[in-house]
Amino acid sequence: MCNTQLDRFKLLSDARGFTFVELLVVLAIFAIAVLAVAAMQVTSINTNASARMSGEAIALAANQVEALMALPYTDGNLNPGSYTVTEGAYTVNWNVTESDIDGDGTNDSKTINVTVQCANPNARDVSIQYIKPEV
Repeated sequence: MCNTQLDRFKLLSDARGFTFVELLVVLAIFAIAVLAVAAMQVTSINTNASARMSGEAIALAANQVEALMALPYTDGNLNPGSYTVTEGAYTVNWNVTESDIDGDGTNDSKTINVTVQCANPNARDVSIQYIKPEV
């Protein structure tokens, strides 16, 4: 009987804890999971930055269109041609062309195409077109 209890004690004492190989396997799996989460975080940060820049470009384009809409029809900034303004990391371009809407042979409107480009290649360019009639 004493021999059986001794054998049982040896089995219980040998079954405690983890081996070094088991710990290495667990650490390897954990490291792969952490690297995957880190890669996902980097992608998320880049996507958020790109979305922020696109939003700022849209706001700049809308502001420029509103500023040009408020100008009188004969203002110098509405003469036919191309114009460029740099605002921080953004370049605002607008192109003005005269056109005849009603077909009577006279230019009675101006088509304004505003484009905003960002210095960051990940951000998309934004373009808004507006037709300003002669009133």
